[in-house]
Amino acid sequence: MSAAEAMRAEAYRLEDYAAELSRYIDASHHHWVALAISGAAADAARGTLHSATDALQGPAQQMRVAAHIVSLYAPLMERIEQLRARALRLAVVPALAEPASAVLGHLDTLADALDWACARQLNALCTPELGEPPTRLEDFSELSLAELHEVQLTMASEEVRSLVAANPDLTVLEASPGRLVVLVDPENIGTHAAQVSTFVGGVGSSEPGSWPTAVERARAIAHATHGPAVAWIGYAAPTSLSRAAHEEPARRGATELIRFQRALRQRFPGAQHMVIGYSYGSVVAGKAAQQDYVADDVVLVGSPGASVAHASQLHGRVWSARNAEDPIAATTGPRGGIHGPDPSSPAFGATAVPGAGGLPGDHGSYWKDPAFLRGLGVIAQRY
Repeated sequence: MSAAEAMRAEAYRLEDYAAELSRYIDASHHHWVALAISGAAADAARGTLHSATDALQGPAQQMRVAAHIVSLYAPLMERIEQLRARALRLAVVPALAEPASAVLGHLDTLADALDWACARQLNALCTPELGEPPTRLEDFSELSLAELHEVQLTMASEEVRSLVAANPDLTVLEASPGRLVVLVDPENIGTHAAQVSTFVGGVGSSEPGSWPTAVERARAIAHATHGPAVAWIGYAAPTSLSRAAHEEPARRGATELIRFQRALRQRFPGAQHMVIGYSYGSVVAGKAAQQDYVADDVVLVGSPGASVAHASQLHGRVWSARNAEDPIAATTGPRGGIHGPDPSSPAFGATAVPGAGGLPGDHGSYWKDPAFLRGLGVIAQRY
């Protein structure tokens, strides 16, 4: 029996159980009414019996809804099975064996994701109190990254789907209103990577129009470090420089970044984890890195401060880089600033990104600067 046939059979079985339970409830009501006894005690007993059998209406309705959920997924599974049968026929042709094998892998991933989504809906149906819908990486620990990608795309906005279509090396880890987190893995290393980086952007980075820029920067980091890199757009970044003077967005962002990094470490338990905070994103990274298990290396790039007085207050090795013509210098200094002292000042205690100290360039030129990117590669090799 195929998976689709098994799903249809299960739907029919649940419908039969629901119908049988409804018949039992109706018959029970008839029996309680037909009891030839009278008096207050008898009336109270009949009422109690009615209530007891009425309580079974809920499970009966749940079984009907469960049958409906399973029946909705069965045709989708059947279509996957049909496509898989075609791919298997093509796989015996030598010239088509390799692409057909790739298609089979994708279909298997999609089938697993479909099965997970169906099980999730059934679990929600049987849960008395619905919790928050799953949106974060930590909510999908039982799925592989490929399966998670497929599930996220089914819930993603058109803007997210367009971004993924234009960037086939992306894996969507989180996609919900106000949040987009994608893994860029141009070298297709996968979960056995020795190095994983997370890029945290600054002012304006939450706007959909800036997502391609974040992906480009994450890809540059991935090439430099020879490991996957995450474009983490997981907080409501300030929309203007004036709003970047406030620390509340960074505080909220740090809470989310801590959760994400700990879930990412579970996905890549043997990897070196680097968090690269850029501009206001370095404020977020600094607040997050005050907690343990966030990063092994914290890199503060073009930073107005990291919300601490000294690098020793952050967990992990702390690195900094600021270009000679970066105007961010006006917001901070060795003795302090809007978000703390300048991380690139010697008194702060961070180590300069190798080969990148005081390079010519402005606030936006780091991500196309070969010397800076080579410095990230050197950090990645120090594991």
